[in-house]
Amino acid sequence: MKKIAIVGAGEIGTFLAQRLTAENFDVSVIDKDPQVLTVLRDSLDVAGHLGNATRFADLQAAGIEDAELFIATTRQDETNLISCLLAGELKIPTKIAVTRYLGLREQKRAFESQSLGINLLVNSSEAVLNEVMNLVETTGAAEVARFADGRVIFIGFLVDEHSTLQYLTVAELSGSDESHHVSVATILRGNELLEPRPDLVFKEGDYIYLLTTQEHLQELNDVLNVNTIKSRTAVIVGDNFLSELLAGSLLNRHFHVTMVASTEDRAALLRSHLPNRRHFLVEVGDGLEVRLMRRVQVPSTSVFIAARKDDATNLTACMVAKSLGVSKTIATIKRQELFPLCRKAGLDAYIAPALATAKVIQRMVHGDHVLDYRAVSQSNLEVIELEARPKSKAVKSNLGDLKLPQGVVVGAICSDERSTLPTPRDRINPGDKVVLLTMPEHLEAVEEFFGY
Repeated sequence: MKKIAIVGAGEIGTFLAQRLTAENFDVSVIDKDPQVLTVLRDSLDVAGHLGNATRFADLQAAGIEDAELFIATTRQDETNLISCLLAGELKIPTKIAVTRYLGLREQKRAFESQSLGINLLVNSSEAVLNEVMNLVETTGAAEVARFADGRVIFIGFLVDEHSTLQYLTVAELSGSDESHHVSVATILRGNELLEPRPDLVFKEGDYIYLLTTQEHLQELNDVLNVNTIKSRTAVIVGDNFLSELLAGSLLNRHFHVTMVASTEDRAALLRSHLPNRRHFLVEVGDGLEVRLMRRVQVPSTSVFIAARKDDATNLTACMVAKSLGVSKTIATIKRQELFPLCRKAGLDAYIAPALATAKVIQRMVHGDHVLDYRAVSQSNLEVIELEARPKSKAVKSNLGDLKLPQGVVVGAICSDERSTLPTPRDRINPGDKVVLLTMPEHLEAVEEFFGY
């Protein structure tokens, strides 16, 4: 069993501990807050160690010398970097550090983490930035992820009061075996995950996860009414580091960007950081005033992003923007327990920074044989991409005859020639890239099934 040491029992560390213990890893967590560790031990099967990860003696006392992977997830860049250096002294082979400022590709001089023996720097702001930018150019989709070099698309979609999916069955959306262009992965109704039975009827408020291929994406978009945005305008409520990154990235994509800063001083700082931009404007306000929202033309804006540090402000600002007719709202929401409220409030997309960061880390946890990985934020579901090995059980017979681990679904198969959403008559060939949906506790069995 692979042993993993995690420094920090905050949002990122706790999420990783939850997922990795569910996947049957041996997880140790080090934190200097005894109350946080008590809560973690009571809820998860982890070894909790009280200590300061920047002290070599505390790391030794935690007994992590035999760990294969060390992940530093605290909110302080310095703590994460120092603890990774100390983990190197303990001969732990792989080290990952979460940072807020270091490691960004956009920096003129990239931080050379490899020279310090750190295998991966994960910038939490960049993780959120990437998720947002996957969403900004479409209306309707709440989540978008691509697998198999972009040939397979995974979409999260909310069935609202205007959706054409209401009263359709899963079978009517998926089509017949002969014209199988979309696969319903799962359905979140309230807080319950539903199996996508063919006769199940979609209802308002359902949050559904779908798979399709690039060739059939437009057909699915037509059904869902998911379209490319008509104008390249964006309003960002926020004046922090993430907001600035979002503004720069949108400007580079030729958007007209208006930022709403909290104070005149913050507004002046943003103007100095993003100078000489023809299509860039900064206003001052809290993002909740209807008069200001009209002045910055929110009703005709394509994308409205609320990225302040306060969840309540972000949620309320998006509700105001939605009431004014903005095409798409995206909010950063730290507390996952607010996700159901975000759905009820009609937000188009909401991203938890901790989850976005943890997803990047988990891709490395699973090693090179997992080609891609995505933890689905609304559930315990995981989407992974594997390559089928020649002598594995996965290539023995048609899918309908394969004895896959219970609850595991083959979502798509990609060969050199084509990408398909498979039927029971299809089979996996050696070398095919396969996109699967699974619960974390089945991941080890899935890897073994595919020859790893």
